[in-house]
Amino acid sequence: MTAIREYTAPQTLDEAVRVAGESGVTVLAGGTDLHPRWSKEIVEKPAVIVDVKAIDQLRGVGQTDGEVSIGACAPLSEIASDPLIRAAAPVLADAAGRVACPQVRNRATIGGNLCNASPAADTAVPLILLDAMLELASASQDGVAVRQVAVSDFFRGPGETVLRPGEILTRIHLKPMPEDAFAAWNKFGTRPSMEIAVASVGVALRIEAGTVTQARVGYGSVAPVPLRGHRAETELVGKTLSAGVIAKCEAAARAEIAPITDVRASDAYRREVVGVLLRRMLERARGD
Repeated sequence: MTAIREYTAPQTLDEAVRVAGESGVTVLAGGTDLHPRWSKEIVEKPAVIVDVKAIDQLRGVGQTDGEVSIGACAPLSEIASDPLIRAAAPVLADAAGRVACPQVRNRATIGGNLCNASPAADTAVPLILLDAMLELASASQDGVAVRQVAVSDFFRGPGETVLRPGEILTRIHLKPMPEDAFAAWNKFGTRPSMEIAVASVGVALRIEAGTVTQARVGYGSVAPVPLRGHRAETELVGKTLSAGVIAKCEAAARAEIAPITDVRASDAYRREVVGVLLRRMLERARGD
């Protein structure tokens, strides 16, 4: 295994992006995914590690002009307990609070959970429901160049994102969920804790006079990437949550996902889990 040649912990984003694009560099935040892979020699250790967790621009939760901003290096335990997140995006707080165990949540970051690009990333589906935007930074002649990407467009495949060489995920931006909105997220695993989801589902709805006016559906662990459920959404918007509509939405969800069979579950089982979770959420939304 290659020995690490250099470890550096820049104090500013400018310093971090200057070295992040060099060959052999890996950006490190919490390290809860990277360290086990290195120790088990699943992946080769990088030549250079750039530890970014102490950079102020990448930390903290705030709100400006009604928009919530979350630093990519905010620990998942902070996301789960922060009063602003719990008020503006409780579905995200719930998901963050169910990742692994308290020790891992105290170390793991929301940015790492996304950049690891696991189809099972617990925070990805809630962020899809919230229509979150991701801020990506890289070095430029003028200092730091920033671009924004919708979270639903961020993932390319297992372990792959749209991050360009040298780019760093800096912040996550989202608008607070309306107080009258319904939102739910749940995951299913074969163990009660420390489990990677067999499947996860999230739903966000606006219902006016009994009719669904807005709908967001998301899935995890059932496609190469965390997936937005466009077909399921189409079955909901403009309709009441009757048993027939819920059944059609459930069928659409099972049809639009692309699960695999692995050691944790078969593809058929994952389709069944998605249908059951989604149906239960929609029944809750109508008051059952």
